[in-house]
Parts: sequence; C-alpha cells; structure tokens
Amino acid sequence: MAIDPKVTEHGLRVGDVEFIWARNSREFFFSNSILIHDTQTTIVDPSSNFTYLEQLASRKIVTQVLNTHYHVDHRSLNHLFRHCQFICHEKDLAAILSFDNYLKYADSERDSDYVHWLKNIFSSLEILDGYVSILLKDKELVPLKDHAVRALHIPGHTPGHLALFFEDIDLLYTSDIDLTPLGPWYANISSDIDQFLQSIHKVKMFHCRYYATSHGGRIYDREQFLEKLEKFESAFEKRDTRILESLKEKPQDLKELSQVGIVFKSSHLSDPLKACFERQMVEKHLLRFERQGKAVLENGLWHLNE
Repeated sequence: MAIDPKVTEHGLRVGDVEFIWARNSREFFFSNSILIHDTQTTIVDPSSNFTYLEQLASRKIVTQVLNTHYHVDHRSLNHLFRHCQFICHEKDLAAILSFDNYLKYADSERDSDYVHWLKNIFSSLEILDGYVSILLKDKELVPLKDHAVRALHIPGHTPGHLALFFEDIDLLYTSDIDLTPLGPWYANISSDIDQFLQSIHKVKMFHCRYYATSHGGRIYDREQFLEKLEKFESAFEKRDTRILESLKEKPQDLKELSQVGIVFKSSHLSDPLKACFERQMVEKHLLRFERQGKAVLENGLWHLNE
C-alpha cells in the first residue's frame, strides 16, 4: 500500500523515513538529512538543522551515520554522533578518514581560496578526521533491522557518491544529483563529467514513485523528477557550447576562459570561492575536449582542433 508524505516540524515523513530539510541549502555547508527510524536508527548526511540534530544526538537514539559522499556539506555534524558506527562507499573512504586526503581530492592548488575555505570550515565546525566501520558497494543493502534501503553507486560528483533506494516507501534519494538551478557541480579533482552523465542516466532509468535530493525541500513524483533532471543534465551541453563558442573567437588560457562565466554568472566570479569552482569545472570540460579531439593545448593556450 502506498504511503503518503506527511509534513513535520522539520520537513516531511514518509512511513519511518524522516526528511529533515536544510535550513539554508544555498550555503555550501548545509544539505538535507534523512532519519531512518529503525531498531538500528540511522541518520543520513547529518548537516541540515543544527538544533534538531543536536537534540537527536543528545538522546542517543541514532546508532549509525551514513554519508552519501565525503563533501563537507554532507557531514558537517558527524562529530555529534561519535558513538555511532559510520558508513560510506569504499571509493570515498580516504577523503572521510583524513582531511589531508580530502584536500588531495579537492584541488591541485594547495594554496587556493577553496583550500583556505575548507580549512576554515573544518576548524569552525569541528569536523574531525573520521572513521568508518562499514563500506558499501553498488546495490548492497544498508545494515538496518526493520527496513530495506539499497545503496546505488552514482559516481561523477565524487568517486563514491551514493544514491539510496528506500524499498519500503518506493523512493529514490539521489543526493547531489540535486536538480538545483545552477546545475551539476564537479569542482573537485576527483569529479568526473563522463561518470556524472552515466549516473544521471542510471537514475533516469530507475522507476519508482518518489524522488528526493540533498538540496531543496520537496519530494518529487516521477514526472516532476524527470522534467527537473532533464534541465539539470542539459547544463553540461550548455557549458560545452559556451566554451567552444569562446574558443572560436580566439585561443585562450584557462585563466581567461575561467572569467567568461561558463558555470557561474561572470558577475558572481568576484567571489573567490566561486572563481575556484569555475576554474576547476572549466578545466574538466577542456580536458574532456582534448580527449575527444575537439581542442588542444599549445604553449599554454587552448585552441579548437579544426
């Protein structure tokens, strides 16, 4: 029998699955959380509502923490649940175990504004080097007592990025395939455009009644989800087109192309953090063009390969 969502003080509840919407999902260190009420009560990505999650932690009802990937906005309150066992995908393990590894996954420029921002966030939010008890692989069940939740490996955003299928309520949580207006985010060394596209196709082909993401406070039916997902996916092609059109005008280096406004609006690139993200994502498109034979790097300048 279908279970309809019910509004709660902090989000929505579908059966024993409670969605806790982020208070400010536009900020880089907030994301939605999921509380699975089970004999083995589990919180997914504790980063949504600091006050509520602190209350949950103090009650000691949570026994497991599942991080869908290593990013700071999905584990900013992991430290509240030190007594729990932690779960992640094996390919994101290193970046969760060690902040130094996180930086290696994040940016090749070790003195960038992004790296400094990460250091400040990890310090101010008291995010500690982690430990992980259970590693998940694609299609494996999360270790729960009363419910069936299956992990789906959807790399691209990060190597070990996970979606979760809640079989009891027929809902797929796609984490940071998040349908936000900005579009896909892949501004880490470890991110991969081709894997991201393959993962989008994977969730597109996954039929269920409900869908939810890590950013934005709502649950989608299949029609709504597919409409949003198509717009989200189209950002890759639009960004490709902008870069190629810019290169048609003249050969350019990465710095110049990163000031055009391919991902973020050019007026937003005065923000040092967004400028770092822009540089990393534009570079991934260029390197992909190089592999495809569409562009070539000569003497520090990117040229179209006519």
